[in-house]
Amino acid sequence: MSAAAVKGGQPAAFLREWGNVSEAKMGERIFTAGGPSYKEVKDKLFDQFVHPCYENNAGMSGEALEKGFRELAENKGKLTRQELRAVLFCYVTEHARVGVDPKDWFANHFDTCSQILIRHRENWRKEYGEGPLHEAEELLKRGKRTGAFEAELDLGHISPGWRFLLHEGVPGIIRKAQDGLDRDGGEEEKGFYRSVLRVYGGFLKLMKRLELEADRMATEHPLHADRMKKLAACLAALAQGPPGTFYEALQLACLFHQLIEFEGEWVRSMGSFELNFGPYYEADIREGRITGEDARELLRFFWMKFFSNTRGSGNGKNFYFGGLCADGTDTAGPLSRLALEVYYELNQPDPKLSIKWNSRTGESFKRLVARCLRDGRTSMVIINDEEALEAIRKRGVSEADSYDYLLIGCYEPAIEGKEVGCNMCVKFNLAKPVELALFNGTDPMTGEQIGVRTGECRDFSSFEEFYAAYEKQMAKLLCDVQGAVRAYEGCWDQINPEPFLSGTFLSCLDRGRDISRSGPDYNNTGSMGGGLANAADSLLAVKKLVFEEKRYTMEELKAMLRADFKDSERERLYLVNRVSKWGNNQEDVDALACRVAKSYTGMVNGVKNGRGGQFTASLFTLDHCFSLGHHTGALPDGRTEGHYIAKGIGAMTGLDKAGVTAQIQSVSKLDFTEIPNGSVLDIYLHPTAVDGEKGIDTLIHLIETYFARGGYGIQFNILNADELRRAQKHPDEYATLQVRVCGWNVYFVTLGEEEQNHFIETTMQVV
Repeated sequence: MSAAAVKGGQPAAFLREWGNVSEAKMGERIFTAGGPSYKEVKDKLFDQFVHPCYENNAGMSGEALEKGFRELAENKGKLTRQELRAVLFCYVTEHARVGVDPKDWFANHFDTCSQILIRHRENWRKEYGEGPLHEAEELLKRGKRTGAFEAELDLGHISPGWRFLLHEGVPGIIRKAQDGLDRDGGEEEKGFYRSVLRVYGGFLKLMKRLELEADRMATEHPLHADRMKKLAACLAALAQGPPGTFYEALQLACLFHQLIEFEGEWVRSMGSFELNFGPYYEADIREGRITGEDARELLRFFWMKFFSNTRGSGNGKNFYFGGLCADGTDTAGPLSRLALEVYYELNQPDPKLSIKWNSRTGESFKRLVARCLRDGRTSMVIINDEEALEAIRKRGVSEADSYDYLLIGCYEPAIEGKEVGCNMCVKFNLAKPVELALFNGTDPMTGEQIGVRTGECRDFSSFEEFYAAYEKQMAKLLCDVQGAVRAYEGCWDQINPEPFLSGTFLSCLDRGRDISRSGPDYNNTGSMGGGLANAADSLLAVKKLVFEEKRYTMEELKAMLRADFKDSERERLYLVNRVSKWGNNQEDVDALACRVAKSYTGMVNGVKNGRGGQFTASLFTLDHCFSLGHHTGALPDGRTEGHYIAKGIGAMTGLDKAGVTAQIQSVSKLDFTEIPNGSVLDIYLHPTAVDGEKGIDTLIHLIETYFARGGYGIQFNILNADELRRAQKHPDEYATLQVRVCGWNVYFVTLGEEEQNHFIETTMQVV
């Protein structure tokens, strides 16, 4: 079957070809029988966040809610910021309008008043940025405007302790917080427990309000009464204890996700699909409460909750599948297979999936994953499970804890229920120190002295002297950004205390400390190194053309760069085409790339952060390749001023001319055990290269070849440049064409022109 034949999504044909791989029989719907099917209401569900079904008589108007919120915030009395945040959280959950769609299976809509809690948080951030953190804030602004780095207090890369939440339920967390409050402890601990009790009490009240609304919908919409009664009963059960069914577990996760993001943190991992929900699913199947088709139908509605929020243009929600257990088995089970079938059927960019691929991954599961990739369902990353385990253990994670790593955001590991990794705190431009070494620490685009004075480049007598200057510039920039981040992290509890999220961490409940006060067991900070290809390619150009072949003097090269190659196009093309480039299995440049990576990881891994943890290195750029590149001048690799830098860990766009195998050989020379915060290799293939059953074999072979050589993460775009050009000209005809941007997929037509052109350029030479 060709990719084109299933491009629009033909689940029936897919199941005929593949077979129903889940252990549960399809069966007729039992639990979800009656009322409209997902297919009948999906268009309405897609608009649920655009047109939420709030009832005006089910809470305060937005204007009244905002007025009351402001009055509470201004008259806080002696409350700490953590306690005030808890009070404000509950004010909204207890008074905001709520809504339940009688056609939906899940309830998670309440009026956040345009994320009022986050807007209030930003006032605190601004207060500190203009006050105690003014120096750090100015340093971060300078890093951004010069393209050296971008950084922030990363509140967007977290995951709650999903399994602890599902095991304990809301009442269980309340009991543990009450036990903590009853113990002898200091005022900080007591304030923490009071805050947790308050926000989880607010959670119970919100669930009760949604339950009553579902009951009302059952009365007002008799055609949907059965569905609404089941939803009301589900919410009532969750108020009394932990979930007892697959449906209840999904509902708790759905609503809890919404509340964490209301508190002010973006949930970047929903955890292990199998470990979180599999036991409930298998028990329901065994007891006859649901059929396989019931589970599919619930999953369609559940996953639409996330897709309707991003609408194909955002970062997406990450669920992971597979992964080794301590006993050597792989976790992918019946629910994982069923979920991938639904994922294939829906053909949506969100949620996004992470696959932990290891020596125990089943052959049928591998083929199911590869089939999804082949047929355009590419919103997934494949992770080398064994390599990830080794990398995080080297950074001090215990062997027992290591098996519980999940993938935060895109590809970054963090220990489920025990770590707040802040994985995307620092975005560092590895090419910038090349510029600074050439210009004696001065940024050529702004004229600012942002680096150290390492000497005039004409005075370097050897490449080793130049590389030493490169390292000194890198060290200065990293010292600056790490210091600024430490300053911000030291004030986290005054900017964004998080009692609701903290309640899902057993260590926080045991210690009486918020996550902003280092309550979890692991409190690391991610530092992303981007533009590896540009750094390595540029360094080789200096080494070869200045010091070895003496084609240019340093002053001549510097003059070309300062002029952005004006009147030097012939020389620019020579730099692009006649000097080895990273990603083509050429030893001279590959050795330099590995050296740059070693320099960078050595200046990041193990450096103390501001939360009792350490910085951890990653190597990728994501879409920051554009913002960092816009503020980076011309480079010795032939890249012009303001052009984007390399997006991933592989070659610069259009320069991987030796093909996929050569790129794998280059990239796998890196030591990924020294890159504990993750990385990814982007592979672009033409649809004809993976056509039919042999195409599935090809994909599996590529993945396993890369992993056998020690690679970490790999993701795919299977695209045709001509088709992308047509989509650019006729967007309405290609509204559902997905592309893998970084660690997420979007619809191609939602991208800006620069990003669309990047995909077209990258795809022009794929095989």
